[in-house]
Amino acid sequence: MHNTIDKWDEVLRHVQKPGRYIGGEWNEIKKDLRSVKTKVALAFPDLYEVGMSYLGQKILYHILNANDSILAERVFAPWIDCEKELRKRTMTLCSLENKIPICAFDIIGFSLLYELNYSNILTILDTGKIPFLSSDRCLKYPLVIAGGPAVFNPEPLADLFDAFLIGDGEEAFLEIIKIFEEFKGKIKKKRQLLYELSRIKGVYVPSLYKPYRPAGSFLQAVKPEGNAPSLIKKRCFFPLTKDSFPEKIVVPNIKVIFERVAVEAVRGCPQNCRFCQARTLYFPARVKEPGNVYKKVLESLRNTGYEDASLSALSIGDYPYLEEVMKCLMEKLEENKISLSLSSLRPEKLTSEVVENILKVRKTGFTIVPEAGTERLRRVINKHLKDSDIWKAAENAFSHGWEKIKLYFMVGLPTEKEEDLDGIVNTVKEIIRIGYRIMKRPPKINLSVASFIPKSHTSFQWLGMENEKDLLTKHRFIKSELKKYSFVKFKEHPLKNAILEAVFSRGDRRLTQVLIKAWKKGARFDGWNEQFDILAWERAFESEGLDFSCYLSKIELDVDLPWDHIDAGINKSHLAKELKNAMDEKNTPVCQKIQCIECGGCSIGLLKEKSFDRKIQTYEPSILYYGKKSEREIRYRLKYSKEEKARYLSHGDVNNVIKRSFRRALVPVKFTKGFHPKMVLVFAPALPLGMAGKNEILEFRSAYEFSEDEFVLHVNAFVPSGFKVIDLEKIELNRPSLNDEIEYLEYSLEISQDIIKTIMQINIQKKENYDRTDYFEIMERQIKNYNAIHRNELIKEIKVDKAENKVIFILKFTYNKSIKPQDMAKEIFGIENPVYYMARERIILKPGNRKSSKM
Repeated sequence: MHNTIDKWDEVLRHVQKPGRYIGGEWNEIKKDLRSVKTKVALAFPDLYEVGMSYLGQKILYHILNANDSILAERVFAPWIDCEKELRKRTMTLCSLENKIPICAFDIIGFSLLYELNYSNILTILDTGKIPFLSSDRCLKYPLVIAGGPAVFNPEPLADLFDAFLIGDGEEAFLEIIKIFEEFKGKIKKKRQLLYELSRIKGVYVPSLYKPYRPAGSFLQAVKPEGNAPSLIKKRCFFPLTKDSFPEKIVVPNIKVIFERVAVEAVRGCPQNCRFCQARTLYFPARVKEPGNVYKKVLESLRNTGYEDASLSALSIGDYPYLEEVMKCLMEKLEENKISLSLSSLRPEKLTSEVVENILKVRKTGFTIVPEAGTERLRRVINKHLKDSDIWKAAENAFSHGWEKIKLYFMVGLPTEKEEDLDGIVNTVKEIIRIGYRIMKRPPKINLSVASFIPKSHTSFQWLGMENEKDLLTKHRFIKSELKKYSFVKFKEHPLKNAILEAVFSRGDRRLTQVLIKAWKKGARFDGWNEQFDILAWERAFESEGLDFSCYLSKIELDVDLPWDHIDAGINKSHLAKELKNAMDEKNTPVCQKIQCIECGGCSIGLLKEKSFDRKIQTYEPSILYYGKKSEREIRYRLKYSKEEKARYLSHGDVNNVIKRSFRRALVPVKFTKGFHPKMVLVFAPALPLGMAGKNEILEFRSAYEFSEDEFVLHVNAFVPSGFKVIDLEKIELNRPSLNDEIEYLEYSLEISQDIIKTIMQINIQKKENYDRTDYFEIMERQIKNYNAIHRNELIKEIKVDKAENKVIFILKFTYNKSIKPQDMAKEIFGIENPVYYMARERIILKPGNRKSSKM
């Protein structure tokens, strides 16, 4: 460790979760800046934990970095504490990989999934020393672009971005970079570059369009100027079997939202739910070849070490090869205790074979999404789901061992009546009855009830959002009717958040200034309930002279809309026809059951249905484990270190890192039995976050025999930055547990320049007569004073090691009592956050068991 820590380390010492900002994960791609032409920052305007779960960014990270001339690095929104520390030190937000200030990139590409993330865009730009408005950024600043589902109505952000990419980015992003490289250094005005970008299919350059207000409308639409295209047609990537999907995804070192391998089986959805914006944005449904899905799952698991996999789609039950892929996968996953889950599985698609395959390793979540409480209202929204399908799905779940079910509904849907609200309550009650009948006890139900938002590019885009008072009454009614059931947990969706989301999803270009003013008034992380500040937004709307309720009102069918220049692929006339069908309570068949060209979605390229061979070429032989099969179980003790970036990881994070490293290295470790098998690792007492560990110990058991020296070399090839395996030894099966054999724990405090400065300042304040350079003598006096006051039987020794420039603490280990060395260091020397200067040097075992202590 260096005597002084850099500025970024200072920031990490003062934030709640430093692991968000350190990088160094397994499969991280870190290139030499001198070897690339173009530097791209892939920015996600939310926390690391959320962004690292987003599949789109993983795909782009893989595709861009596969090109030798392109460097792509990740940037996430700093949480409130980190933003504060950056501003306090006048520091610039940096990328994770090479710590490049984001203002030093050539292109910044934002992934926009959710309207309530918009304020975080400004935080990233501002902490990156980049002006908000495109008009204020000349060629010396990065090109700032955005893609993702939220940009299908780009107007509320139009003045911020140089360009938007509408649709799939696998090919289009590379085309943008190609144009950028071609004109970089050859042009004097940014407008020339933007005009060239506008010629790429799917690229929308807002500065080439002028807003206007159609007669009889509150909303502004836009029209092109000069030679700009009147319609921006979305990009549609096809076929999905192109080699664009990553197998070596970055594995976070901290816990994130979705900790698993997620492999896309279908993009798009053949269902025609009228409320669903995603159905339009990703239409038409494109299917992956089953052998490709099978291979991607297994290779991704091998390269990441995850213990869970998922097949991803908007409606995975409509994947025509689902049962074949699941059957072949589970033949491999079951033996390695890896579970398989399915996203968005419709109840009527839940066959007994699918259920049995899911259950082979461990039960994953079970979700039913009725959306509406009655079949009538489900006809209005074109949700092809009968009550009997819901009951059958619940019976399937409870009879196969699930005790908890998640249910999702919406209130405020078009034509909703009192009986529809009663229907939500009755649906929950019927599922409770089914659970009682099958399990002889009440099931656990997580009930989520959201407020309906009429989104752009849907059949309901012309409808208004129900007023706040009526929505609040409906939410209260459902909660009051179910309050006697303590096992029903109601998930809150605050109405103010939903209203703001609706305003920006239906908004126009005037909202850019509202956004900037709200941000200046403190708006941050508006999707996080504890951070949402409605007053900041109300004041921002007031200062711009805008009534936000106007954005929630009904819109006439013949009015130009703010998003009409964005061609999502579904004809506007078809959406209007579907709105009429909704009011007439008529179902429209799913796309798999009809052949038509009415909506226009399948005219985007050659997207005809393609049939693949159902027979999957499986891998042979089965998984090959490292080591030699043993006739008996063997107990091992492993010594490892966690230093540098790894010191910023919690004990739980370290546990996951080790498990995934073992999986990648194909080290077979004993698992627990039962419905949720877990790898069994026994650790020494946990280190506090921020403290390094130089000789940590853990135990595991295996039915395989390893050569100690070879094992160390082998596993070290699979651990992330900051971790190192030091030693492995076999021990007797009947030996006492690891923690029973620990006698002492030895810690050290590095006497860094920062600590010396603190100690000397305290010395001057106390007016004690010491030479400024003799800090060793001061520290020894402080230790002596502490020992005189605290006669603690747990303290074996505290001493200054002048040769190593450290203070050593040797503490007795017991189960019942403990003393924290970082608290001792703070009290003795007056140092704030001393844990970041500390390390556990060694774990001292009782006499006769010392091989595992530091030699």
